[in-house]
Parts: sequence; structure tokens; C-alpha cells
Amino acid sequence: MTTTTTTDCAPLTREAGSRLVEGWTALWNGDVTLAERILAPGFRLYFADDFDGTGSAKAFGQAELTSFITANSQALTSLTFAADAAPLVDSERGEMACRWIESLADGAGDVVVKSGIDMFAVTDGRISAVWSLTGNHRFAA
Repeated sequence: MTTTTTTDCAPLTREAGSRLVEGWTALWNGDVTLAERILAPGFRLYFADDFDGTGSAKAFGQAELTSFITANSQALTSLTFAADAAPLVDSERGEMACRWIESLADGAGDVVVKSGIDMFAVTDGRISAVWSLTGNHRFAA
């Protein structure tokens, strides 16, 4: 997951990483207008999980991601995402990682909480790649 940042862009700081995670979270909560601003050209999202029953992991570009988020937002109106901690930032490599939680009301109205970890590559101040792993329950801290 090595990413080179250019010299004409500010280095990735914890504050910049936090802003990107805030935007990433808002994007997943349905604000797909943020995609152009926070995702780098050529963006790729790699899912480690078989989240849709196909038996294989997925990789999405920006258009596939925004379509996926829009469809999920419409189908699962109670689904919300939140960062579970401030991101860990490696300024030299342009990488960061952040835990997150998702909440969704099940058919009985009970809220089911899962968590995951996203690992980000950041290029020129925008997210260029994400590797995402979702668990079946919330991480215990």
C-alpha cells in the first residue's frame, strides 16, 4: 500500500486525515456529492468481505461506489456509519487507517452494530485507494 505524494501538496497530517475520514463517513451516509472532492482520479475501493453473497471480494471505482451507496441509502434507510476513533496517520507514506461502526435496525426494530477497519492511501490530499474489512459485530476496545 505504498503511495507517493507530490511536493506541491501539503503532507498528510492527522488533521487532514480526520477531515478526509469525516468526508468519507458523510459519503457513506449518503452525501455522494462529496465523492468528487475527496476521491482522487483513479480511486479504487477494495472490499475484503463477501458482503453480497457472491463468494468473492469486490473492487469499486468512484462511479460504482456512489451507485452502491445511493442504492444502499434508499434500501436501508436506518443504515448509518460513524468513525470509531481518530485515524492513525503515516505522513511519510501518505497512508492512514480508521476504525468505524455501522448501525442498522433489523426487521424487529433492534439496532445491529458492526464495525470495521478502513486503510487509506492518500494522494495529493484526496483518497486514492481504500482497503475495507467489515466484522460481524462491534470491535471491543
